[in-house]
Amino acid sequence: MKNPSFDNFSTLLADVGNAFIRAGRYVARAMASMSWPALLVSCVALALAITVIPLALFLFIVFMTARMVVIACASRRRRGPATPYRTVGDAGE
Repeated sequence: MKNPSFDNFSTLLADVGNAFIRAGRYVARAMASMSWPALLVSCVALALAITVIPLALFLFIVFMTARMVVIACASRRRRGPATPYRTVGDAGE
């Protein structure tokens, strides 16, 4: 007895693999037709993209987290201490 969900999953994996192979062949053909200076520029641009974009995202997350912590501390100081808990009937209200 065959499992239909496994067949669908294996078909999906085969399609993804074929898409990667087609993309790899396209990139290889494009690189083969490039001149040496164009290839050098594209490699440098790819290296910059691989290093700069994750660094920028990491710094954005760090600074946003620090900003949220500073805002939380400042708003707590501005509010003052918490008021003690009282029930409605204590003061005849």
